Amino acid sequence: MKCKNCQSDISESDFNCPSCGKTTAQSREDLQKIDPQSTKVIAWLLLALGVAGVVFVIANSATDWYSPLNFIPPAMVLIAGGLALISALRAK
Repeated sequence: MKCKNCQSDISESDFNCPSCGKTTAQSREDLQKIDPQSTKVIAWLLLALGVAGVVFVIANSATDWYSPLNFIPPAMVLIAGGLALISALRAK
């Protein structure tokens, strides 16, 4: 794909030209495209946050406020991260 302003080569997932900085989107659909790279980064961050949450719950399992229900929020974050990673890998 070429930039209409400076004719430099740009990738399909770029919203701005790296050379001249102009917006390369042609329509509303272009602006609503999923960027696989940023989706993958967000997915890995969610997975790391979920693992950190599970570690936190396990580390505090000897306290008085421990409940098996404490694993639900980190598990939901792990599921969201897994679904986001699957979505990012399919978007390629």
